[in-house]
Amino acid sequence: MSVIYLIRHGQANSTGEDYDLLTDKGKEQAFALGKYMASNGDFPDKIISGTMRRHKETAEFFMKGINSVNSDLKTGFDFHSFDANWNEFPSELWKKYAEHLSGTRPEFQRSLLQFSKVRLKGGVRSAALFFKLTEEILSVWRKGDFTPSGIETFKNFQSRVDLACETYFQPSNSERTFIFTSGTPISLTLKKMLKQDEDVFTWMPWIWNSSVSMFRWVRGRYIPVSLNFLPHIPDKSSRTLY
Repeated sequence: MSVIYLIRHGQANSTGEDYDLLTDKGKEQAFALGKYMASNGDFPDKIISGTMRRHKETAEFFMKGINSVNSDLKTGFDFHSFDANWNEFPSELWKKYAEHLSGTRPEFQRSLLQFSKVRLKGGVRSAALFFKLTEEILSVWRKGDFTPSGIETFKNFQSRVDLACETYFQPSNSERTFIFTSGTPISLTLKKMLKQDEDVFTWMPWIWNSSVSMFRWVRGRYIPVSLNFLPHIPDKSSRTLY
């Protein structure tokens, strides 16, 4: 009976210049998840990850956690594969839409200025402003009336995430498949798998770093067993959203 574990990457470097790498906390989260899974006998038969660095690093430290419990786990040549369809939209999208909206929406410009002042401090205020800005950016991106040069359209983004779902949410010879991706692909996947009528971005601000959404193959389809679960991080102060 095959199971798919859909996992968001560990905390990334949101206060630095390069978001696409894990913080020390993000590495600890991924390691803790691997250790937790192995301690419960849930060893991966196959790993799939996006091609972004934070996806690869999360899978890497997850496996270090696995190996801390069982260093003799045997893996084949195709044990870990990569699929760019699981990639998040690039950080340039956020920057270019923020620049565009700052020139057309005074309220957005004010919020962006406030965010720039508290961004490096982190905390609740920074997170609230980030998600407020992101919600507006993604709304404009999805509408599709304006797409900056060199930026992937939302239509294409949604199509490739749908393709990733169709490819991997199928019967498999692997009993346990672990997929490492990002918050927005997970949000779109949950909407699709749960057959929800809500906006495609409803889940996106609430997907915890290194969280697990588990799906089990039952009677010809994958059904959700647990969503956005953090069994390896019981301490709330150690949980992060970005």
